Amino acid sequence: MKKKRGMMIGAIVLVVVLLFMSFRTTLFDPLGFRVKQALNISSSASSDDEPIVFIHGFDGSNWTFFTTTVRYSATNFATRSLTLLVRENGDIEASGVYDKGMKRPMIRVNFENPRSIIPNNATWFSKAMDTLKTDYGIEKVDIVAHSYGGLTFVNFLQKYNYQSDSYPKVDKFTAIGTPFNGSAVSSDGETPYDLTATGPKKESAYFQEMMKRKAKIPANLQVLNIVGDLDDGSRSDGPVAVDSAKSAAFLFSKNDYREVLFTGRFAQHSWLHANIGVDREIKAFLENNN
Repeated sequence: MKKKRGMMIGAIVLVVVLLFMSFRTTLFDPLGFRVKQALNISSSASSDDEPIVFIHGFDGSNWTFFTTTVRYSATNFATRSLTLLVRENGDIEASGVYDKGMKRPMIRVNFENPRSIIPNNATWFSKAMDTLKTDYGIEKVDIVAHSYGGLTFVNFLQKYNYQSDSYPKVDKFTAIGTPFNGSAVSSDGETPYDLTATGPKKESAYFQEMMKRKAKIPANLQVLNIVGDLDDGSRSDGPVAVDSAKSAAFLFSKNDYREVLFTGRFAQHSWLHANIGVDREIKAFLENNN
């Protein structure tokens, strides 16, 4: 009886802690900065505290990176900040609070139509980046993108050129489960798009387009590529083949490219951005100033 009571108390404590973490990160962080602004107290962030901009993938939503931002805020690595919803007409609806004194403000960019084509997403993302620069005075950001969100960023990078004065500069880019060379997956782990030492055996039309514009990607852009493998023989995270994700190695500068492979059930495509191990890799990547 005592053992059952102890387990019940432990479960209750765990629920209370999780609720507190969620409550703290969804209310206390923004509230604290509202109070600071009301009292006209200003502070400046260090040069290491660039905002982190999150981009969801196909059919994603504001919930895609919700738990990520909660975990990072709870560990005091970063602070929940803005959410930008980009309407199909390009209008921006902003919610939340941004303050230069925040520790690594986390900004989520969401699209009203999460099932549109990549070029449309890139156009909408350019509107969000322009807003961050024009309305909030943000000069530099780091990008974390899931799945098609990674393709959205690359398309924005190559077509709108983030070195333009209209947008914040990007120092670091993290791709999570991004299908750089199409979405062909097979149960035996072999596809026509598998990699060789010199590149993919076959290039998707979109990969060919990215490679043609490769010169528009700054050589000093630091890239972390998170790849998932269910370890079930398919050599994929479910929707994305390992070799499709790893094709990024031929797109970005080798000097500033790093790849990390996760395996097992929590390497599944939709679980990657909820994987604590992925959290740690991204944290280490963003904290490294080299």
